[in-house]
Amino acid sequence: MHKFLLTTLFIVSQLAALAQSIPMRPGHWSGDSLKTSFHEMDGREVLTLKRGTVWAKDVLFEDGIIEVDISVSPKKSLTGISFRGDQDETCENIYVRVPLSGRDDAIQYAPFFHNEDYWQLYPEHQAKYVYPETGWVHMKIIVKGNTARLFINSDTMPSLVVNNLRTQNRTGKIGLWCLSEQSFSNFSYTPLPASPFTAVPAREETGLVTTYQLSQAFTIDKKKKTLAYPTDQPLRWDMVAAEEDGLLNIGKYRFKKTSGTFEQNSNDLVWIKMDLTSAAALTKKMSLDFTNRIWVFLNGQILYHGDHSYRLKGSFYKGLIDKTFIADALFLPLQKGKNELMIGLSSVANGWGLISKLE
Repeated sequence: MHKFLLTTLFIVSQLAALAQSIPMRPGHWSGDSLKTSFHEMDGREVLTLKRGTVWAKDVLFEDGIIEVDISVSPKKSLTGISFRGDQDETCENIYVRVPLSGRDDAIQYAPFFHNEDYWQLYPEHQAKYVYPETGWVHMKIIVKGNTARLFINSDTMPSLVVNNLRTQNRTGKIGLWCLSEQSFSNFSYTPLPASPFTAVPAREETGLVTTYQLSQAFTIDKKKKTLAYPTDQPLRWDMVAAEEDGLLNIGKYRFKKTSGTFEQNSNDLVWIKMDLTSAAALTKKMSLDFTNRIWVFLNGQILYHGDHSYRLKGSFYKGLIDKTFIADALFLPLQKGKNELMIGLSSVANGWGLISKLE
């Protein structure tokens, strides 16, 4: 027992020696200077960010521990730590939702692709937590390979475990993010030896669609309710793969014209094509879910339109994508021979994705 304690203390002391603090002063952070200020608060050096992301200067992070204190109050918004950020503003992000204290979605992991938060696509990476109403909350994230664990305050058990970080970035910037004004203090990181990415087994489910043909992106009017079959549009097709669980995250492959500004984002559309061959004329079930809006055409004829936009059906409607296929299904009247399924999928914010299964 004595030997174990000595070993533990040695490891802790070694990590403490490796920990690198980033002062909350202007020369150590990069980002929009109009959104960032530095001052003292509660006897601490503090960085206050109005909105968005600010990055620690000259830090290249692979694996390690990232820690920060955040100031909380009942009115504070979503805020957290960004890591492995790249030049396209794609990064991993784990954040707390203080106003949702006690709810099952009080913590969220979501990858950001091209400065856009795709949280609606990853409801499996939410967790419950009860926050204090005032004071400071300590966040600690341990990143190893394609996994991350979040610890809050002095908790010895992680509040959130992510076993499949989605961007696949191995290195990148580290920083702080918030949706509205937030103050941070005591930011540090501790490098750890690089760990290999662990293979994530693919979901095995009969009929699950794992590849799609994807067009380039177009910007359309947010008020647009109808969409015509793209007869006259010069579409260019790429074959793209869904993630291991069958989710097609459009953000991995296409940029939005305007992103990172929530409902002020542009409304962007892609076309998704599936070529279906049937030995006979029959009706085939297609289970699916999507975000935000969808138009489905079969052999040039409109078959379905749906809208799962955030708060569309009330203030508590989140528009989370359902990966279990319990809600929505189409019945495709296939003709004998070749059939073309054409899907228009648009998004303003929070998610841009599709999951489907043919039965």
